[in-house]
Amino acid sequence: MKSPVLFLVSVVLLLSTGLCTNAVSSNSSQLLVHGGTIITMHENVPEAEAMLIEDGVIKALGSKKELLDLAEKALLVNLDGSTVLPGFIDSHVHVHQLGAEKVKANLVGTQTVKQMIDRLRAFYPAPKAGEWLIGQGWDEGKWGSRGYPDRKLLDEAFPENPVYLQSLHGFAVFCNKKALDIGGVNRSTPDPEVGQILKRKNGQPTGVLLTLARELVSIHIPDASVAQRKRAIREGMLLMAAAGVTSIHEAGIREKNLQAFEELRQENALPIRVYGFLDGNNETLMQKMFSRGPVIDPEYWLTIRGIKVYYDGSLGSRTALLREPYSDKPEDANMTERISPQRVASLATRAVQGGFQLAVHAIGDEGNDRTLNIFENALKYEAYPDHRWRIEHAQVVLPNYYQRVVNMGVISSMQSSHAVGDSTWAEQRVGADRIRHAYAWQKILNAGGSLIMNSDLPGEPWQPVNTLHFAVTRQNLADQPSGGWYADQSLSVMQALKAMTSEGAYAAFQEDKVGSLRTGAFADFVVLDRDPRKVKAGQLKNLEILSTWVNGKRVWQAGKN
Repeated sequence: MKSPVLFLVSVVLLLSTGLCTNAVSSNSSQLLVHGGTIITMHENVPEAEAMLIEDGVIKALGSKKELLDLAEKALLVNLDGSTVLPGFIDSHVHVHQLGAEKVKANLVGTQTVKQMIDRLRAFYPAPKAGEWLIGQGWDEGKWGSRGYPDRKLLDEAFPENPVYLQSLHGFAVFCNKKALDIGGVNRSTPDPEVGQILKRKNGQPTGVLLTLARELVSIHIPDASVAQRKRAIREGMLLMAAAGVTSIHEAGIREKNLQAFEELRQENALPIRVYGFLDGNNETLMQKMFSRGPVIDPEYWLTIRGIKVYYDGSLGSRTALLREPYSDKPEDANMTERISPQRVASLATRAVQGGFQLAVHAIGDEGNDRTLNIFENALKYEAYPDHRWRIEHAQVVLPNYYQRVVNMGVISSMQSSHAVGDSTWAEQRVGADRIRHAYAWQKILNAGGSLIMNSDLPGEPWQPVNTLHFAVTRQNLADQPSGGWYADQSLSVMQALKAMTSEGAYAAFQEDKVGSLRTGAFADFVVLDRDPRKVKAGQLKNLEILSTWVNGKRVWQAGKN
């Protein structure tokens, strides 16, 4: 991994790149960006010819001539016809997991257990006896539709190594016998209060553990050190910077990861900005943080102001809370509350009192409705009008959801990749009527609601150009299904860009400094090879990131890192 110095490139080094020409002074603290299209995402000045930056902050927008009059010695950054946007804000990520995936076998796209075994053998060619073999990415939604895998082949392939394979969205794991034995999971092990151990007809576990049943085994996996976590976080953030992301909202920060983020901030080693949501399901951590209070960074490098609560499960694993039974295989469903409504209500009350922002993971229509009830009760007795509380996912909702979130000022935090990734089986789960209120982005906007669009990485393809493609086309990267899946809910390019920039900033109380290019804002921006407003929808996924800038410094450039 390269040092922060190589990524936070100095103005002097800019002289050697193709994006910077006609330099007047290599010692200048000012940059004048010109020669292309600058989309500001600010309604007062939606587009500009040039942008003047001083000490990492935007000083002015206007014509090149006007700005040269303000700063004759500014270093000129010639866009050569490319397009500038505010840096993408990925407003729901798990960046530590993204970086940690470098030490896990990639199982994305596997269709059979044999394929999983082949990936594991390629990633772990000569494992020592007893070494944990970790993989991630098998799609629990697709497997749940055709039948979950059985561990028989895993047992035969790895008799001496515990195997722990995390699903794409994190709501299921697939283990071999060695791992189950370490966790004490056998035919007589009861299901935990929140979770399910899938079993064969003879009562033996299949190896698949749903929701919190995962922890029967996961607690035995050796824990990463804070130093290892810091490396994983930086690796993940650098990957995101290369994709054009300048700010992230990290969802569900646990205590050791909190320490890692804070140490990186103290070391000035965060390459992009972080807005943190604490793991609200961990009551010990929450008591500590309620006593401490929010951590507000005036420079926005690391702010810890949010609480993320995992409430229900997932649609793919049939663990999300629905008001009516699942339309397919209702007997296999295990609708789950990962935390009691009483505990969520307690967190909501304490969040109001402590000035924290609450964000709740809710997938099913019943889960979303119960969450809104809790929000309503917590907020109506307090003078807390600008709370900006969020529902994460809001995948399947009741018809009254749209007006309720508008009335309450609740933000819908959604993932375009989930709609496309779930499209092959989601209607089977909920049926033809309920699907009309699933992944319903335009219904939210048409009602006047606030929508942010993000990736929930590291699950589905997460790069912002992919998020944009999914949002506008409602098609996967192979351009399927033809015409888009329930295309009436597709976003326009500008709606999607807004949900990925300025609305993301608003959702973190940071719209004054990030999310749009305006005077006084931090100079966080991305340079694209083309104007996304002027390419065909099917080509959005092919947009190229030429460079990414944070605080007026280039943190990534194509061909240079």
